[in-house]
Amino acid sequence: MSHDGCHEVAWKGKAFPYLMHHPNFHSTETYGSARQATGASAAADNHGHGGGRQALPSEQGGSDVHSRAGTGTWNGPAPRGMQGSARQDGPSANSGHVKEPDSVRLGNGVRLPLIGLGTAAIKDPQVIKKALQLGYRHIDCAWFYGNEDVVGQGLADFIAAGGRDELFIVSKVWNTHHRPEAVRRSVEESLTRLGCDHLDLLLMHWPEAWTPESTLTDPVPDTGVTIAETWAAMEALVDDGKVRALGVSNFSLKQVEELLATCRIRPLVNQVELHPLCAQRKLVGVMFRMGVQCVAYSPLGGQSMIKPNELLTHELVARVAKDAGKTPAQVS
Repeated sequence: MSHDGCHEVAWKGKAFPYLMHHPNFHSTETYGSARQATGASAAADNHGHGGGRQALPSEQGGSDVHSRAGTGTWNGPAPRGMQGSARQDGPSANSGHVKEPDSVRLGNGVRLPLIGLGTAAIKDPQVIKKALQLGYRHIDCAWFYGNEDVVGQGLADFIAAGGRDELFIVSKVWNTHHRPEAVRRSVEESLTRLGCDHLDLLLMHWPEAWTPESTLTDPVPDTGVTIAETWAAMEALVDDGKVRALGVSNFSLKQVEELLATCRIRPLVNQVELHPLCAQRKLVGVMFRMGVQCVAYSPLGGQSMIKPNELLTHELVARVAKDAGKTPAQVS
């Protein structure tokens, strides 16, 4: 049993000597220390029978054998990626190009491109067309942005040329549309304006329901509808083929857990603010273990609409960018 911090437990120092907090941790035999005691080294042969082989992590300079981290934790340099099937020697050993992933597979098998175009405040269809030319395929929209018709104009030629399957189009249910009938109506409006027959991802924009007449400056809570009821209306759109996947936005860990306890179709995404000044590591990690992928909005620190953007001019970001030979945006 655990204790309340006032009295030490009776078994302190007697149990679990292999744990790093135990006073005898360093004298405990581990796989690494046992190998060292028997004289095993990088000169030993493959499978213990002769011939050269690559040293195990427990035998290398960055090993954890005598560290507080415990056997199995690598303290050496970060991995550089696959350099080919044959080990190279000499200065060019780590000079190979590492291909970074460009998408992530969601729980329903759909691939979500890692780099997306946020469309808030876009007023010119040419911006969308230029983004498509540059390779953007993840297009993040919302009914609330009020410009889905502009985005649709920018997408029209690309879709007409047969490129719809290359796109990952996202839209969101606004706070005043949480009533089931309003959910369907708003999504159908988004589809019409965007010029497509389905959304790849539909998000609940905020975990708040407002009455239809509410505004940003004067929101009135709608107590006649629950998150579960709104979600059920979104699930019906998946059943009808109008939406491929569902998710949420600006949800806390507790709110996602509550939704998971009642939903029929699981949320696959939680879109939240994420960048070096707002890392939200616990939320991201726990969401991932639940099968919910966190997607970052304002990854460069935002558009200065609410408060000044301090990320790209931050001293630490500038120093990291200089050391890496990149721009502040590239390392953020």
